Amino acid sequence: MILFLGRVISWERITIGIDYEEIVKREARWKKVLAMEMPDRVPVLHYIGARYWLPLIGFGTRFKDYLWDPGFMLEAQILGTKWILENVKSDFCKIVFYPDFMWAEDVEPFGAEIIYPDDDSPWVARPNLLQRNDDLAQLEGVDYVHGGLHGKTITFYREMKKRAEDYEIQFLDGKVIPVTECVCMGGGGIIGPTVIAGDLRGADALALDFYDRPEWVKALLSIITDKAIGWLDAARAVNDKRAFCSYIIEGATFIGDDGTAQLSPKQFEEFALPVLKKLALHLHSQGLKVIAHNCGRVDHLLKYWIEDIGINIYYGFSYLTNKSLMRETMGGKIVLIGGIDTVKLHAGKPEDVEEDVLQTLRVLGDCPGYVVMDGHNVAPGTPVENLNAMMNAVEKFC
Repeated sequence: MILFLGRVISWERITIGIDYEEIVKREARWKKVLAMEMPDRVPVLHYIGARYWLPLIGFGTRFKDYLWDPGFMLEAQILGTKWILENVKSDFCKIVFYPDFMWAEDVEPFGAEIIYPDDDSPWVARPNLLQRNDDLAQLEGVDYVHGGLHGKTITFYREMKKRAEDYEIQFLDGKVIPVTECVCMGGGGIIGPTVIAGDLRGADALALDFYDRPEWVKALLSIITDKAIGWLDAARAVNDKRAFCSYIIEGATFIGDDGTAQLSPKQFEEFALPVLKKLALHLHSQGLKVIAHNCGRVDHLLKYWIEDIGINIYYGFSYLTNKSLMRETMGGKIVLIGGIDTVKLHAGKPEDVEEDVLQTLRVLGDCPGYVVMDGHNVAPGTPVENLNAMMNAVEKFC
């Protein structure tokens, strides 16, 4: 019996309505994919965050409780994982609970003001920090490891680990997993230097800065990158098993960087490429694989990711990117995860989603290392039958 947030929870063992044998099968597919081998069929994954499942587990839009109480966050993630495993057909297999501050954790430690609505996820306040005061010295002096939401990430991890001792997960075939084994440190990545720069400066203002004061932008990106390296190293020192985006790929770190999609090749080479290479080189020197991501159309950037930055995994790539070009540039060389239309997922019919998946598989389905996934953003309200249509299409194709 547990007293939690003023109410009594009468269970300590949470039963998940599938056999653990299914988790084992999914893990085997992932091992094949990460080894650039062909599994029995193409795996399927979704990025389903708390914005999607919080209402579905009976917690409505209690975002403030989720973001401010580590016990509530842990319980919500346990029930969210249970809901996903019981309702969504996929190859999701890494049961992971971790401090989750919904994308605000990389900009807030610099001193940016964050708005915490009662019924929605947090966002960066306007005017942005570097619009109110563009002196970069204020960024250099911050404690990016222990300050703000990064410090809170460390505190939440330790508290969630402790509270996890009250829970067990049991599968239908009797397999029991202590929840303490599933709690991971955050800090398995950053959202990307140019994204953080946009959050600090404002996207429109930063776009003008590329033309009006390029050296200031380079200095900003350099500070962000150095601080990010310090944070990623510190997070790994707290616990080497680190999560990012409700998932964990052990031995790898996420570097973003969505903000690059709006850059021309010339701008990418001048501004983004040096700092992303620095990040990747540092992570590779630590024996880690590097994960990149772009939600937008980035046909013009693919060669940089693989030839110059040397990424190992392209995670949640957009359906807007030319898949034939992606196959030519990256297919069979690195792990590719993504490609499915998130708009159709949210607003289309199951048959629309199936057709989109089938068209994608005709291009990428025989590439070792390919995983069917949305463009890394299952929007709240997306029908479950549309999510499951992705698996239905894969099973038909395979």
